[in-house]
Amino acid sequence: MEEGLIIDSHSHFGPSLTLGIEVTESDLLSQMAKCGISYVVIIPFPSTAIASDEINRQILIQAEKVKSFIPYHYVREDFDREDFDPIPSGYYGGKWHWMRGKQDMASNYSVLKEKSLPKLIEKLEEKGKPLLFEEELKFTEIFVEMAKNLKVIIPHLGMLGGNPIDFLHAFKDKENVYFDTSLAPRETILKFCDTLGPERILFASDVPFGRMETELDKVLSLPLSHREKSLILSGNFIRLTGFNI
Repeated sequence: MEEGLIIDSHSHFGPSLTLGIEVTESDLLSQMAKCGISYVVIIPFPSTAIASDEINRQILIQAEKVKSFIPYHYVREDFDREDFDPIPSGYYGGKWHWMRGKQDMASNYSVLKEKSLPKLIEKLEEKGKPLLFEEELKFTEIFVEMAKNLKVIIPHLGMLGGNPIDFLHAFKDKENVYFDTSLAPRETILKFCDTLGPERILFASDVPFGRMETELDKVLSLPLSHREKSLILSGNFIRLTGFNI
């Protein structure tokens, strides 16, 4: 692993139809340069990805253009199609976000009963790539039990899906479940590191809801060894995604 390498494992890119904002190439590159981040994962805003698959294609094109951008594929709500590919070639992971639910507020539990879901999970497991997964705690528990061979990353230490400490207790013994640090308080990040070990934590900013500099400072200030911080800042991401520097 390259010395001093920092990878932001979770940022948005492009327009948001519901928020009326846009994260641009220059926005991300400016923040990266300010705090020494080498690479950033770019993910579409949910509203834009749900409306059209075109933003997924644009994400891939953007990452081919800017080598410091790493593309993730948004798993859209039409996953019941027979030809559906949840994480096509070229993407390093996927994003699942309140599937057919009320964004950032309520999960749709009927999704867990859909006949096409086991096939989707099978496809995801075959890909061998991580899935950034955001739902309520109970929904997440059921999904993780169904997807025992899938690498699942829960953003914000679970903050939007419930109490982070409840997420910690629920998944501390699930070796395939990881967490990202975006927007979480420093002391909560440290609690997760102490309980799970640094091997299951990934640094993330969640731009535009967080700023890279602020989110990175929280991780850098943790009372951890250089090796432990390196795992959080880049080592775990490389191991999970197979990303080639």
